[in-house]
Amino acid sequence: MAGTPPGLDHLDLKMISALIALIEERSTTKAARRLHLAQSTVSGTLARLRDVFEDELLVRQGRDLVPTARAEELVQALRPHYDGLAAALGELRAFDPAQDARVFRFGCTDALALSALPAMTARLRAEAPHCDLSVRIGDYRSLPEMLARGEVATIAGYLRDDPAASAKMRVLRHAPWVVLRNRGAAPLEGLDDFCQRPQALVTPMGDLAGFVDDQLREMGRTRRVALGLSSFALILATLPGTDLITTLPDFVAEALCQHGAFAVEPCPVAVPPVTNTLAWSATTHRDPAERWFRDLVSASFPPGS
Repeated sequence: MAGTPPGLDHLDLKMISALIALIEERSTTKAARRLHLAQSTVSGTLARLRDVFEDELLVRQGRDLVPTARAEELVQALRPHYDGLAAALGELRAFDPAQDARVFRFGCTDALALSALPAMTARLRAEAPHCDLSVRIGDYRSLPEMLARGEVATIAGYLRDDPAASAKMRVLRHAPWVVLRNRGAAPLEGLDDFCQRPQALVTPMGDLAGFVDDQLREMGRTRRVALGLSSFALILATLPGTDLITTLPDFVAEALCQHGAFAVEPCPVAVPPVTNTLAWSATTHRDPAERWFRDLVSASFPPGS
């Protein structure tokens, strides 16, 4: 019988996780980012894995790292079992927020950040003082990609399409649309007035057309979008002192009103509510710490009226 490869009896879940990340990312830098580790740590783990499997696993070709045939075989054999094993082991680890140290990796839209981060940060500091929070801002296109690559463990906001099939999901809120204007500007007087006023629009690409325009088109109406913004936070820098109005989900309007002299009115266009969703990786589904963090996100997001 062939001898056991040196060190194989010491192979643990962290090393398997590193192996999968290294082979899938083909880069120690990207694997380190995905695993939330220092690059030197991942490079050291790669050296240990090479000893364990008596194979180079990744070989340099020009500027690229290319998996060996043995590495490809290992990932194909291990990947189907890794998610379930990680979830099962995670369920066994208790989490004491008052005592444990942990880094939570969170991705969200800027809309959700404006609304939920203040409460999230305050509760995290009060209830889990040794835990840290890393926040990545994204949109419906980039957030699912961050989750799939393992750069974050949880994402939240308007995601439009469902994330990967392996992800878990929870609806946070179906948010109606409202109109935000300067408090000193005249109140809206119906649909005609709405269509005539110059408007700002927030979309990931800073477009000049969005959900409201789709509904207006069906009504045979149009409006003038004079300003396209890629972030709701930019409303604070652009709307004060102007005659611009903007349509946005109600919870974003509530958050912005805490920072500026704005007034909120019902939207005269029947736009379907926007669904905000919490999604997380299947590998962290049963992890007590991540479960606690997901509950924190849900509790920090303002409930619907």
